Amino acid sequence: MPTRKIGYARVSSKDQNLDRQIEILKAEGIDERDIYVEKESGKSFERPVYRTIVDHILREGDLLVVTELKRFGRNYVEIYEEWYKITKIIKAHIKVTSIPILNTAQSQELIGQVVADVVLALFAYIAQEDLEERHELQRQGIEAARKAGKHLGRPKMQYPEEWDFWYEKWKNGEITAAEAMKRLGLKKDSFYRLVKRNSEVGATPLQ
Repeated sequence: MPTRKIGYARVSSKDQNLDRQIEILKAEGIDERDIYVEKESGKSFERPVYRTIVDHILREGDLLVVTELKRFGRNYVEIYEEWYKITKIIKAHIKVTSIPILNTAQSQELIGQVVADVVLALFAYIAQEDLEERHELQRQGIEAARKAGKHLGRPKMQYPEEWDFWYEKWKNGEITAAEAMKRLGLKKDSFYRLVKRNSEVGATPLQ
């Protein structure tokens, strides 16, 4: 049996509530002092509380309890790497309360461990497929918007009202680029971005 139970709860926004997860972890018999909580986005997976648990607190035979599989990562690679480190390297156990079969502490026999590993791989695969599907739908949406002539991303920089006049003077060598920038009220990167766009279209811009 595990020597100690540790709970981990997380929400990805400071406005979200952790109470439901905490109550589930308490119902698992975990002492409140052993429940670690975190309000951090999983976007980069750099979560200091979670990393402290896995890298410094968990010991062989301990049981880490979470409410959902996604607490370990956003895709197959992240979930698998965390699961492998906890169960194979640290040799601690994992229980996912929303997926009862994912409880390595109750799967000591070889067949039981194989079942747990297969189910984990299946759920991680589904999570990865879901992520890839969302990315594909996003890509299709962007492509459809482009075909419809919609501009995506940052708004295009507008040419200053006197661009034609000062641009021609700079182009003809009558003034320096610094002087042109000063007259047009542009920073260096903005000025040369407009110069590049102007050269690409091959004509003086229309106001």
